[in-house]
Amino acid sequence: MTDFAKLLSDWSKATASMDVTRNSEQLLNMMAGLKVPGLNMDALVASQRENLEALSTANRAALEGVKAVGEWQARLLQETMHELRAAIDAVGKSGSAHEIVAAETDLARKALEKAVGEMRELAEIVVKANQQATTAILQRIPASLNEIRDVLKVP
Repeated sequence: MTDFAKLLSDWSKATASMDVTRNSEQLLNMMAGLKVPGLNMDALVASQRENLEALSTANRAALEGVKAVGEWQARLLQETMHELRAAIDAVGKSGSAHEIVAAETDLARKALEKAVGEMRELAEIVVKANQQATTAILQRIPASLNEIRDVLKVP
């Protein structure tokens, strides 16, 4: 289990280092030096920097969501293995066929209830990550549309 946790941690660190703004800075600086009639290149570059920052924020939120799902799955696997061992021990200690059927039925009911609860939890994790990523983009759109006027030097 610790190998999986380490793998997840390493993957999270690697993906978190993917910063779209860092790799785009050279291109934006090159664009800033261009002189295009009818375009305010400084405004265009500033707008694109902010767009890239919004994408970076959305990317971080999505990666945090993936990380949360991975951690949730690791925790769930660990709990399931523990419960499985306990269930096998309990069924093994049952005496009569009636007691075994009753124990298995109880285990199945508990497993179903737990599965439903866990699916709700997973859905909440995914919804939260999606909302955070979407919010970062949606907050940037109105400003970006207003900046078009500045880029095109519209009075």
